[in-house]
Amino acid sequence: MPGNTVIKWGHRILTALLLLLVLGYVGFQIFFNGPPDDGLVTSQKVNESTWLYVTKYNGGGATVSDVYRYYLDGRLAANPLKHLGESTPFLVSDAGNAKVSGYGNRINVTVTGRIYSFTNSIVFYSDGAAFMPVISIIANGVPQVAH
Repeated sequence: MPGNTVIKWGHRILTALLLLLVLGYVGFQIFFNGPPDDGLVTSQKVNESTWLYVTKYNGGGATVSDVYRYYLDGRLAANPLKHLGESTPFLVSDAGNAKVSGYGNRINVTVTGRIYSFTNSIVFYSDGAAFMPVISIIANGVPQVAH
């Protein structure tokens, strides 16, 4: 009988530890992989079915460089930040003035500055139809100042 009690208590303790481990992992994922603290900088129509949305990271303060995220999507509601927080940007850069133009399914981007990430494989929906534009980029780096 005492062995049976030890097994029951061991099972309860193991279950509690595993529950704490799972809850800690979920909390970690939400905290570090949650939507970014961004503000909408601009939105503009690129072509007949594509809109460009640019957001800027609001956190960080003076020690963190500016981070701009560029999204392509269809026409979004008055406050698109919730939708954009669930989307993946095609360009993340420290430059907030990239030139984006488009014609048909081709999007041309010219940016001067650091590029943190870029993808030319993006799918979005506009008026119920899926779009996968061809994105071309011209990137000009920022010259480093010698000390």
